Amino acid sequence: MKARIILFTGKGGVGKTTVAAATAIKTSRSGKKTLIISTDPAHSLSDSLQTALNPYPTKINDNLYGMEVNVEYELERHWSIIKEYLTLFFKSQGIDDVIAEELAIFPGFDEVASLLHLLNFYEEREYDVIILDCAPTGETLRLLSVPEVAKWYMNRFFGIEKRVLKIVKPIAEPIINLPLPTDDVLDKIQDMYVKMGKLKEILESDDTVVRLVMNPERMVVKESERAFTYLNLFGYRVDCVIVNKVFPEEVGEYFSEWVKIQRKNLKEIEEKFPVTLFKIPFKSAEIVGNLLYDLSDSLYDGEDPLNIFSHEKPMRIEKIGDEFILAVRAPFVKKEELNLMKRGEELIIIAGKWKRILFLPQSLAMREPSGASFNNGEIHIKFG
Repeated sequence: MKARIILFTGKGGVGKTTVAAATAIKTSRSGKKTLIISTDPAHSLSDSLQTALNPYPTKINDNLYGMEVNVEYELERHWSIIKEYLTLFFKSQGIDDVIAEELAIFPGFDEVASLLHLLNFYEEREYDVIILDCAPTGETLRLLSVPEVAKWYMNRFFGIEKRVLKIVKPIAEPIINLPLPTDDVLDKIQDMYVKMGKLKEILESDDTVVRLVMNPERMVVKESERAFTYLNLFGYRVDCVIVNKVFPEEVGEYFSEWVKIQRKNLKEIEEKFPVTLFKIPFKSAEIVGNLLYDLSDSLYDGEDPLNIFSHEKPMRIEKIGDEFILAVRAPFVKKEELNLMKRGEELIIIAGKWKRILFLPQSLAMREPSGASFNNGEIHIKFG
């Protein structure tokens, strides 16, 4: 049986690690073998669970395992050949040995390592549930765009680069005084890109959902709106939003204004987000350790967290007469922020500062767009 994959993200400090950990506890207590992975470089999962976690699955209790991805551990254990080449490259430029070692841990590798772990555990089918406690929203969006970028890069350039390097390396290396990557290095990078292509299919499948955690605060709601838009744009299904730290009605005069503000923001969340909404009351103590087990009992209003709470897909293709219509959800985007263009089999969608390059299926790739419209948070592109 395939694993259910649940990703939790949200603005920093909203309590997504707490919600992710409580969800993992709930699924494990129902008899599902559950693995929770922290992809946030500033790990707080072990603090939340009050259990030391390793950079590989660590047993917490029956059916529950956790791990915190460690970049240096991953590079040494799985990607040493790439790190050795990068270190050699930086040293050849006169960079100090220690600094060269640090620079060899290239930016974004923690995201890549996290996703590759997800792929491996999913394919091995050892766990029934895999939960990702993701970094704050911006980093998560970068994390989830990695497979898209990798697939595009592989399709367009990687084969060409390998062939060109094989030809020019014997001539160029002595002249430019730079160590060029060996076949082993290129093969390892290619392997990484191929795996990223597989991962993209898994993240867009019916086995995967993303859950947005937020507080009923104006700035948090706005960031969550942007995240919801971009997640839909990249083809990831958000099936619910979880609003944490909701004040009870009776809190005394000091917090009465906060209650009014929260009530207004909650109404806005309910009206704007077209998915199921769950609320978590503000607690009188920090939710760590054993208190997570108490939270897990009330989380999701008693429903099974493995349910998919919203089945609407972020993208679909419909045929009307002789025309095909590609519908892409892009809520909270203004019409003037949208831009579309087609290049061969690629459809490029630009929404604000984010760009998605969508590989069209053959049924659409051979046709030209004949029109587009934007209504009720959906882009409709006609192909004649």
